Amino acid sequence: MEALILYKRAQAKVRKTIKIQKRTFWRQYCCSIGREVQLSDVWGMIRAMGGIRKNYELPVMSNRDKTAVSNQEKAELLVQTFLRVHSSDNLAVEARQSRNRTLMEFPNILQKDEVSENPLDLPLNMFELKRAIISARQTTPGKDGVCYKMLAHMTENTLEIILILFNQIWDTGQLPSIWKQAIIIPILKPGKDPSDPSSYRPIALTSHLCKIMERIITERITYFLESRYLLSPYQSGFRKGRNTMDSVLCLESDIRKAQTNKEVVIAVFFDVEKAYDMLWKEGLLIKLKSLGINGRTYNWVMDFLFNRKIQVRVGEEYSRVYTVENGTPQGSVCSPLLFNIMINDIFSQVEQNIGKSLYADDGALWIRGRNIPYINKKMQAAIDEVEKWTNKWGFKLSIAKTQVICFSRRHKISPLSLYLYRQQLEQVKVVRFLGVWFDEKLTWKVHLNKVKDKCKKVINMLRCLSGQEWGASRTSLQSIYWALMRSVLDYGCIAYMSAAESNLRELDVLQAQALRICSGAFKSSPVSSMQVEMGEMPLRIRRIELMMAYWVSLQGQNGKHPVKSILKECWEHNETNYTSFGWVGDAKARNVGLHQLQYSNTVPLSPIPPWLFPLPAVDLRIQQELKDNSNNIPIWYIVQKYFEEHFPQSQVIFTDGSKDPETGCAGAAVYVPMCEFYIKKRVTNHLSVYTTELLAIILALNWIEEMEINNSVIASDSFSALESIKSGRSSARMDIVYNIFCKMYDLKVKGISTQFIWVPAHTGVEGNEKVDILAKQSLRIKEIDLCIPLSKAEAKVYIRKYTQSIWQMYWDDHETGRHLYNIQKSVDAGRIGSRNRREENIITRLRIGHTGLNSTLYRIGKHPTGECRHCNQQETVEHVLLQCTKYSNERYRLFQSMKKGKSS
Repeated sequence: MEALILYKRAQAKVRKTIKIQKRTFWRQYCCSIGREVQLSDVWGMIRAMGGIRKNYELPVMSNRDKTAVSNQEKAELLVQTFLRVHSSDNLAVEARQSRNRTLMEFPNILQKDEVSENPLDLPLNMFELKRAIISARQTTPGKDGVCYKMLAHMTENTLEIILILFNQIWDTGQLPSIWKQAIIIPILKPGKDPSDPSSYRPIALTSHLCKIMERIITERITYFLESRYLLSPYQSGFRKGRNTMDSVLCLESDIRKAQTNKEVVIAVFFDVEKAYDMLWKEGLLIKLKSLGINGRTYNWVMDFLFNRKIQVRVGEEYSRVYTVENGTPQGSVCSPLLFNIMINDIFSQVEQNIGKSLYADDGALWIRGRNIPYINKKMQAAIDEVEKWTNKWGFKLSIAKTQVICFSRRHKISPLSLYLYRQQLEQVKVVRFLGVWFDEKLTWKVHLNKVKDKCKKVINMLRCLSGQEWGASRTSLQSIYWALMRSVLDYGCIAYMSAAESNLRELDVLQAQALRICSGAFKSSPVSSMQVEMGEMPLRIRRIELMMAYWVSLQGQNGKHPVKSILKECWEHNETNYTSFGWVGDAKARNVGLHQLQYSNTVPLSPIPPWLFPLPAVDLRIQQELKDNSNNIPIWYIVQKYFEEHFPQSQVIFTDGSKDPETGCAGAAVYVPMCEFYIKKRVTNHLSVYTTELLAIILALNWIEEMEINNSVIASDSFSALESIKSGRSSARMDIVYNIFCKMYDLKVKGISTQFIWVPAHTGVEGNEKVDILAKQSLRIKEIDLCIPLSKAEAKVYIRKYTQSIWQMYWDDHETGRHLYNIQKSVDAGRIGSRNRREENIITRLRIGHTGLNSTLYRIGKHPTGECRHCNQQETVEHVLLQCTKYSNERYRLFQSMKKGKSS
């Protein structure tokens, strides 16, 4: 009976695995043909492949005294449920009265504003429109059916018409009514009752044209707020260059300092009920006014927020159209930013000595001290201020989900008495804060146990997908490990790396189990060998790499960033030897050599508003002509003819950048064939080639401005650099791209026009060949001419080399894994597996030296001697391949075949 149960469980696992593989296959196939895939489509295809053609519909629904059977009735019942979420009736009477009193102080808040001289109110331009279209990710369109793909393939004339439409809307401050109507698709929440309409999550489909305009306005407002430092420094949600670790590390550092001082930390974690759904629109307009956002921007936001309508679709049926009372539009591009503006000052009246954290709607306050009654009183006063703020601005905090915890190493602590809305808050021993579990003694045991539980599930999945003779490929299994397990191990590791070594070593065991399954290694294989074989560095070294990457990111932040304060010298750092980020971050950076380098801004801001930038003229058409070259015409000739046809009167300027991968030396060069003029500059070490290409373009623009040369063409062989200029976006060096655009703006003001063109490298184009030589010559210049700060991505390469060197030293000095070490001495020379599962397992075991041969079986107690029964020697891999008499004929035939192969 037990065997039958195990068999059925295994059968169920196989069926589940096949279903996952089918779903992944169809997702990849549909993406390859350019179709947007919905989850319902995937499941529909899976059911069709299994011979099941059944239309799954929403079940009969009931709510109070209403029952919905038809799709029309279900849609109507669902839309009523969603409307109640946005209703002001959710607020208490006191909160509604307080909101009305606030509104009376601003009687003209709903009147349209006059056009101001603020740069925010300038007309929208083509450069902004194209940037917004390029940035858009493919999603399902709204009721008009216009999708991003259509916009991306429109002609210049059509885009001009769209720009005229946008500017008319911008001038009048009145959006088309269809833009403010959303089609709601109900999606069942996991584990909820499908017959209950409140169990469904609304997914809003709105106009993509509106989202493009939203993206333009959002970028303008974001630049306005960030350039003036108007957002609270402790707000990390929906902001570039910020993440959840900012808040987690601030709290962790204060707890460690309190433990050093034998103090306690009282922390309160707030939960805002229906934060986005209940956002007060009039209150948001008041906040916009207070921040100095007025004119066209104010009018656009006001019209965008009001008279929003929703309509639920179930199957082919639609509900009636209803107006939403409160909240920002669900799925809107600008909703996160507007919410940040609304909640920006939630802790403005809280005392300065109280720690603050805000990540979107997840807020936290904490205070440390020895006198518990005193700090309890201080915290209660802070909660009262937050309560007043929520009443004034139309929010409501959840009493059930707002939690209190007291961090202390004391054995006995009297219960805390903290109240919200006159009700006592729950005091807990463990709290989940931004995905990280804090226990009251900060041992990290609870968090590590949660991590281990997740990792064990992934390991079980890997076991289901693999076998010794069958299963997913090594590459696929490693991809699953990266996505589902390593991401879990990485998240929060900068904080929990201060846990006890014994607890952290348990994570190493889980990594070893996963790598053993992925590689197909034998059970007795050394962990160090499996790590080198799979190219996965030990977790303790990876944690150093992630910590240093975060440290570099901090260096590019302004002085108001809250985490910067925890790195400052304080007496607690010398009193205890914690391995927390605040204690060891700077010391580790000095060991790596990061202190001697300069870093660019993590979130670069242009000195000129980006919407003033001119539209760059970037010509990439040569690439298509080269692809169409079916007559094998020399590439240099095609390029020369192209210049003669399209730029006969233009001054051509060639640019190039170069880098020595061994020494890290970098340089940039400019060459002007018409006057035989050249520039070559040595730049900061460790810059990427992409950065040197952009710097060469800046040198060319400087020369054009200095010489006042009109009608010039800058030719570069860096397609990626020109793509960044064309799109106005760069994930690596946005600061340099901004400098290029600022220089183009200066040239435009002076009436100087310039264009950019891509030319192929190393194809005989004379000017490009000469500038390439000049760029390589610049690497031999001893003194650095241009000091350019490193970007975060370039610093990561530097950090990666350091951690690789630590791993290499560990691999060189380790006692185990010497069999693989004799084959592969370098840890960064990973082996790419492309064979089937059985062959990969065999190769891995032969390389590591732990196989099913007698010598390995002897180590695990499965063989008495470990000797070969033919030769009476240890039966190792070397013995079987090179010495065993049983395989003499096979070795001879192999030698003969190799000999014939060389002679042929």
